[in-house]
Amino acid sequence: MHFSVLLALGDEKGEMEVTPACYAHLLSPLLSLASGRVAVVLEGGYCLESLAEGAALTLKTLLGDPCPRMQPLEVPSVSIQETILNCIYVHRSHWRNLCLQNVYNIEELNNINPQPNLHKVPHESFIGGPSNPIKFETRNCYPIQSETFKKEVAEKLEKLKFFTNLTFPTNRVCFVYDELMMKHENIHESGHPEQPERIKKIFSTFDEYKLLNRMKSIASRIATEEEISLVHSASHIEHMKEIVAGDDLNEAGRRFNSVYFHPSTYECATTAVGSVLQVVDDVLNGESRSGVCVVRPPGHHAESDEPHGFCIFNNVSIATQYALNNYGLKRILIIDWDVHHGQGTQHIFENDPKVLYISIHRYDNGNFFPNSTDANFTEVGEGIGKGFNVNIPWNKKGMGDMEYILTFQSIIMPIAYEFDPELVIVSAGFDACIGDQLGGCKVTPEAYGHLTHWLSALANGKIILCLEGGYNVNSISHSMTLCTKSLLGDPLPMLYVSPRWDGINASALETLKNVIDIQSKFWKCLKFNKKLPDFDVTDTKMDKVDLVKEMETLTINSPSDDGDNDNDKSKQIKSAGIESSNLPGTSGNSADSAENKQTLTEFLKENLEVNCLKVFNEFIKIILFIFKALNNEEMFAIVPLKFCPHLALNQMKLLK
Repeated sequence: MHFSVLLALGDEKGEMEVTPACYAHLLSPLLSLASGRVAVVLEGGYCLESLAEGAALTLKTLLGDPCPRMQPLEVPSVSIQETILNCIYVHRSHWRNLCLQNVYNIEELNNINPQPNLHKVPHESFIGGPSNPIKFETRNCYPIQSETFKKEVAEKLEKLKFFTNLTFPTNRVCFVYDELMMKHENIHESGHPEQPERIKKIFSTFDEYKLLNRMKSIASRIATEEEISLVHSASHIEHMKEIVAGDDLNEAGRRFNSVYFHPSTYECATTAVGSVLQVVDDVLNGESRSGVCVVRPPGHHAESDEPHGFCIFNNVSIATQYALNNYGLKRILIIDWDVHHGQGTQHIFENDPKVLYISIHRYDNGNFFPNSTDANFTEVGEGIGKGFNVNIPWNKKGMGDMEYILTFQSIIMPIAYEFDPELVIVSAGFDACIGDQLGGCKVTPEAYGHLTHWLSALANGKIILCLEGGYNVNSISHSMTLCTKSLLGDPLPMLYVSPRWDGINASALETLKNVIDIQSKFWKCLKFNKKLPDFDVTDTKMDKVDLVKEMETLTINSPSDDGDNDNDKSKQIKSAGIESSNLPGTSGNSADSAENKQTLTEFLKENLEVNCLKVFNEFIKIILFIFKALNNEEMFAIVPLKFCPHLALNQMKLLK
């Protein structure tokens, strides 16, 4: 990576306004590539304060420190929008993931009422002109900065340094796990996918990868009813207690959608909630930078007033409301990458602008669990919470790493940066992982590590992973392990892209385009939803410079090609009042005639009056316009027929 701070705030040569903190965020996602092998090489940068601060924050990121939060982001300028779209247009034929923009053809471009979302790619040709200088000025050739401007820049840099929080806990990751939560199991159906071995296998894989002694172990606890009631009704809490105290647990489970009960269900569910709250406390009290919650039963399907989809209490929702209430946070981001839509979490926060809920899940046009249109991309929140609910619904199975990467880079991360959360909580279900029979998707454990790494650049690194679904114990154990290694700062394995991969799934592309179209009404970062040309602009635009050149070099040809002899030619020249020596083919010496060949422009300048030359110039402009219109298919040349059969038919009718 060549590190140049010419773009930095206050640099006289770059004249840009990139803050020092931004360089940390530019570098951070690159650290997930090439197994972490990244070299940063200093190039330019001549505002010493910006240079020093930008270089220092870049180095801190390289050392594994969390990225500092940036100032609120503005709307991308029109100029950068055009530049990015131009780059995408040029490179999309070479890189198959640059496929989010729709395309338009030449007919759409030349429509009398063209669509407003057509991005017109500029094409400039430079022919001739002055040669490049041998030497370039490097001194006294840049804008002179006034003392007032320098003072303003210095004050702004001091303000940025003052508000940039560079403190962080020495402990990178805390985690919570308790075998007590294995007591919840389906005693009426053997082989149920939500089985106790799920968390046991994750814990043993942590041990296998020697992660346990690198993390701070947090003691579990049972959540109080007051804490659970932060998002759940009192009647729901009482009902759960009554059910587990009853005799017919199997019948009680049938009254709900995909729920089973065990005598220890309430104890396990409240322990799961309390354990997540323990991690929230540890992270927000500054004891640990991030946290991992290996808990069950899962929670994101649980509604405020009933259990649903293997879920009793909504662990993540309770933790979110707990953080809002107890720590005074203003913005919390929930990322739900479980393959099933977390309709419970969505419903709980759909009116709350302090919580941004983003879910990426299978939908299958409403036919995938939980079988509700609430999971569609059209659901954006309610009331003051509009725009703070982002659903990314897959309508087909089989989505893999590349679909998830494109989703994160084009939708989730831009929106997350604009939202600027103070805490990130992930509903970390791994049933979209390869090998999970319920999910039917193909995300690799390594990809989950990359997604976690990108999210950890937000909120000063305050990110908490909370286990949700995932029913292949091998898949979920390795996925959670890769996520945890990412939080620990370990280099991530490179993602494998099969040589047979033929591009982003077409159904996934349709989904992403729909999401961007809907969410662009609420998020100013989504400004790139424009159509690009599906043709080569260099081939379809006539080059005016070339046409002018051709007109300037156009010569007066002799009519000998039509069979006229020299005598006829001489007569024509004399009748026009033109000296034959000025025209080709009239001289006795053919070599001389070729050398003295006169262009049409030269002839007209010598023989026409000034007013005639003005008319000729206008004529040239018209010809150029016609050529351009013909080439762009804005106008069509029609060759008239020498004989029209309709005319003959009319003549026959007249004779009759």
